[in-house]
Amino acid sequence: MKKDAAFDSLRHEVRDWLAEHWKGVDDRQWRLDVVMAGWAAPTFPENAYGRGLSTAHAEVVSSEFGKVGAPHSCQDLGTSAFHGWVRMVGMAVARFGRAQLREAFLRDLLARDADHGVALYSEPGAGSDLASLQTKAILDGDHWVVNGQKTWSSSAAESTWGVLLARTDDTVPKHQGISFFVIEMRQPGVDIRPIKQITGDSEFSEVFLTDARVPVENLVGELNGGWAVLQEVLAAEREWLGAYLEAGNRPGVPAEELDRSDMVSAEGAEDLIDAARKAGRADDSAVRQSIAQLHTLRLVHHWNNERLMSGADGGSSPVAAAALGKLASSRILHATGRYKAQMLGAEAMMYGPDHRAAEYVNREVMNAFINSVGGGSDQIQRNIISERLLGLPRGHAPDRGVAFKDIKKSAVN
Repeated sequence: MKKDAAFDSLRHEVRDWLAEHWKGVDDRQWRLDVVMAGWAAPTFPENAYGRGLSTAHAEVVSSEFGKVGAPHSCQDLGTSAFHGWVRMVGMAVARFGRAQLREAFLRDLLARDADHGVALYSEPGAGSDLASLQTKAILDGDHWVVNGQKTWSSSAAESTWGVLLARTDDTVPKHQGISFFVIEMRQPGVDIRPIKQITGDSEFSEVFLTDARVPVENLVGELNGGWAVLQEVLAAEREWLGAYLEAGNRPGVPAEELDRSDMVSAEGAEDLIDAARKAGRADDSAVRQSIAQLHTLRLVHHWNNERLMSGADGGSSPVAAAALGKLASSRILHATGRYKAQMLGAEAMMYGPDHRAAEYVNREVMNAFINSVGGGSDQIQRNIISERLLGLPRGHAPDRGVAFKDIKKSAVN
């Protein structure tokens, strides 16, 4: 009864607020109004433009906004690429950021004034072993001066800001000397060089940092405590990726090019059945078996995402649960791509605008590898699952406990 009363009270509060503020115009003032009222990210803390609501309560907010057609509420629950940044970086800044950063960055992010970001994590010599990163940040007055190289940075050329991992102490073991920053991308000393992918796209870039500057207030979390912040961000990213893919999105395919008539959903296998019908193989028992297997994987993945979002994970590590979801996403993407290529048959060997069906399927197959690498490779997810979910012993690490400056490493160009 108390729970119902709390939900009803919230529902009436949202309705009253909308009746007073929503005039049917989606402009910057409206976006700011939603942010300042705490509806843009209601699960965020109250001192970070949120209301400290549970996911279930936040869904009430989303429902009421949806009834009147008012946009921009509950960005912390969304599944788009932009919502991913809110769920990953926005929540990290809300929880660990200093007051000045929370006030400026979160306001601009939620109001869509700073909606293009980039993760500056991986380096040429620090991919799966990310803690081996060599980009350095040295304190100079009220700024950190950053020098180093990052790679496989998504959408760097379009980004106005980035989240940066940099080494701030090399006298301690590698995981203990890393700090987490928010950096302005459009400044001297930031050189972005696109990487040509197998698809012909350049979604990723190399980023060279030469005396780039970061204000001291843009440190997120404790100095040298960036690894702990990163784990929170990566867990949120893996959770979001599962929801993003389940919503019918596909890595590497622009939103305007997505054909959502065959959107992947937990409730059906329309895209798989459609591919079989077009190939004239809908009655093939082996094909039907493949459809059933893929549909089952999607359903279980959906249920695991629901369990993770609700917190009903039996007390297991949220990082491990998110890793399980991300690994499942990779398996589903690769298996779906292979299945659709098989349905096309010999046509799947073609590519280009004259063979749109084959090009689309091949892009899906090639872009599946983005999910297998981004946010931690499949192999890393297996390590996390084995250690934190299954309780298996950790693998041998010869540099464990050794000061980073004493670890042998490749030279940085």
